[in-house]
Amino acid sequence: MSSRLSSRVYNTAALEVWFENVGLDWEQSFSHEALRRGREIYRQGQISGVELSNDEAIVHCKFARKDTCYAVIEWTASGPQVRCSADDAALGDAVAVGGLYEVEELIADEIDPLPYEPKMEPESVEAANRVKPTQAEESAPARRLTPHLHGLRNGLRLTAYWTNEDFTREPAFRRDEAPMNPAEREALVRLTGRAREAGFQFRRESNDFILNDPERIAPFFSHTRRRWEDIFSFIDLDYEAQLMAEGVREVKVIGRVESAGKEAMRVDWRLKLGRQWLDPEDVERLAKAGRGTHVVRGLGLVRIGDDQSAALAEWRVAAANNVEAAQNWPRYMVFSLFGERGAELDLEEELSAWRTHLLEASDDRTALPDFLRDYQVQGVRWMAKLRELGCHGLLADEMGLGKTLQVLTLLSHYPYNTEDSLIVCPASVVPVWQNEARRWYPDLQTEVLCSGNDFTKPGAGARLWIASYTQLRRHKSLLERCEFGYAVLDEAQQIKNPDAKVTQACCAIRANCRLALTGTPIENRLLDLWTLFRFLMPGLLGSRRRFEDALEVGNAGFRDTFSERLRQQLTPFILRRQKDRVGKDLPPKVEMDLICPISELQRQTYENLLNRGREELGDDLQAAMQAQSMHFFALLTRLRQACCDPGLLPDVSADVQQSGKVQMLLTRLEEALGGNGARKVVIFSQFVSLLKRLKPLIQDTFPQVTLLELSGATKNRSKPVENFQKTKGPAVILVSLRAGGTGITLHAADYVFLLDPWWNPAVESQAVDRVHRIGQDRRVFVYRMITQGTIEERIQHLKKEKRELFEGTLGHLGSAKDLAEHFGDLEELAKLLPPA
Repeated sequence: MSSRLSSRVYNTAALEVWFENVGLDWEQSFSHEALRRGREIYRQGQISGVELSNDEAIVHCKFARKDTCYAVIEWTASGPQVRCSADDAALGDAVAVGGLYEVEELIADEIDPLPYEPKMEPESVEAANRVKPTQAEESAPARRLTPHLHGLRNGLRLTAYWTNEDFTREPAFRRDEAPMNPAEREALVRLTGRAREAGFQFRRESNDFILNDPERIAPFFSHTRRRWEDIFSFIDLDYEAQLMAEGVREVKVIGRVESAGKEAMRVDWRLKLGRQWLDPEDVERLAKAGRGTHVVRGLGLVRIGDDQSAALAEWRVAAANNVEAAQNWPRYMVFSLFGERGAELDLEEELSAWRTHLLEASDDRTALPDFLRDYQVQGVRWMAKLRELGCHGLLADEMGLGKTLQVLTLLSHYPYNTEDSLIVCPASVVPVWQNEARRWYPDLQTEVLCSGNDFTKPGAGARLWIASYTQLRRHKSLLERCEFGYAVLDEAQQIKNPDAKVTQACCAIRANCRLALTGTPIENRLLDLWTLFRFLMPGLLGSRRRFEDALEVGNAGFRDTFSERLRQQLTPFILRRQKDRVGKDLPPKVEMDLICPISELQRQTYENLLNRGREELGDDLQAAMQAQSMHFFALLTRLRQACCDPGLLPDVSADVQQSGKVQMLLTRLEEALGGNGARKVVIFSQFVSLLKRLKPLIQDTFPQVTLLELSGATKNRSKPVENFQKTKGPAVILVSLRAGGTGITLHAADYVFLLDPWWNPAVESQAVDRVHRIGQDRRVFVYRMITQGTIEERIQHLKKEKRELFEGTLGHLGSAKDLAEHFGDLEELAKLLPPA
């Protein structure tokens, strides 16, 4: 509170009048907002002067910007009436409130314990002397004032009583109170002031004070109470107040979970303090109120911790109209990430056995086809077990392990006989599903969703609908009328953006069993995983806001703990196998970084770009990413283009062979395509213009080699892929990232060249696994072409550091934020280094 510098003009008679005026209940005459603003004005020391007369008080107020105003307060039978120099009546009321607090402070400082007696004329003095008080009256001892605190259901009530010499008691707060002697009067004034300081509000109708804020009750007993006892010697507490005085105790949130059918459970939330269960009425009140301190009859002050309050909110207990009515939830919510953090779940025996069974290996012995590998049989039975137990799953096998075949086997051997099933995949993969179904399970009746052929079409028996993500979005309105047996999202990372329309369409699918397939469940951030499970098992990972809040916590230790807990929660619902562990018949994959020299033209172009970027963006990575993100990432793209081929830049005229990386590629192609072997090579780049510049160069250099191309402009994707696979002699296929990252098989290849290694190792793995997949019978050599001393080299080191995290949480966190975390400035990230 600011120091008081206000001027005070008054006389003793006026002080007495205003003592009576502000005695107990003047605050009732003002609105809550006026009281709030007035208290702030008073605390900030903005009351610059108070002038008191018997009839009115003039309050002067001065604000920081040197504006001043005044309020005139007149006391009437109905309370204070305010006039103000400002046009704003609300401001006038606030100034009046601040002034009345100033008057209270003045009274506490200046008023005499003896009532004011005006100076009498001589005749009046003589008349007064005719009646002398008795000796007993003169020596009557002051009664002792005792504050009395009563615990209420929602707060603390303050009354007081006088204790007479014979130990009888009289209420202290009475309008018909007999005259008090000076000491009594001083005690009552002091108690009134102390009560207001502690947060008590006077109630006119019941002549008592009330403290309704439970957060202030505990500090009152731990600190303020001692000061009161120094003044009043003794404070009388009833039983409920004594419980509050013991301090705040934390309640335990326990959810009693019972079976409610084969796939559902009922949750009855209870609160427990020590060994005592709270009444349902108190449970409902505390659940709605949430975290913080609360008053409970018979228990005193209790607190719901932040974690427990979050658990209650996550399970929507706070929104329940009747907490006694158990709530139905899918059984998988037993594994809820946030539900188990703050609350304890008490599972009945049947549900506990269900949970244990889910975590155990499948004991299914259903006969499956011999052409399935052992790990594929395990995958089919795992998905069938999830279906049996009312759960849904993510098959996250590495690329090339046959996820498509496993799902088709599930649909064929564990069918829904009366309900259609749905596969959603990228448009380029629709023919793959058709061909694989025709090859392995020709009895499956397949339909492709398109205009004029949709779910409303009548059919005989259960059908398997295959839909592209685009077509599903266009037919979203039909989903409300359909319920499928199985619903499967292939390349499920397509719904990683939770706000995208295609994601909303997928989440509108209603199905008995939902599955997601992807070898890269996390491409950029952990929120990708939250979106997948929003489709699979809504609610399992809590709300999006709380999930994102957890990811935003800056403490690295917390993030590690969060990732570990997330992994544990999702283990029953994710199956991920790696080729080096289960693909025993798959030949090894040899990966290496191919460090390429930088040509003089590349060096000049690179340094010019970097110097221009520093001038435009400065050296602060974090600031550049936040304030000028488009320019920042444009600069990074241009630097990467310079590393590949300066001629990709619009203002540079250069032959493609002026690139050190292209020269290195030609050398390696000569080695790979030479000799008598029919070698096949896949060349990946995300820059389609680079592939176009390379095509004539490779044709001229290797005229005997079949040269194919696959990009976004390719109308028939399957044709170049099929030609590459079937060509007897040596062949090279140029593939863009967007066109070739998913849905194709190139396992006829021996060599893979990544011309511009991608910053996201998950996307890079997708491309490589087009070649290294089941069906490959030769060793595959994978070359990542890195221009020496450039940003490419630094990013490659960063990717290696992050790879452990990928498998730790089924993905990696390789977002743009990693740049700012690992590199201090633009110079450190992109500076051109001399050869080692």
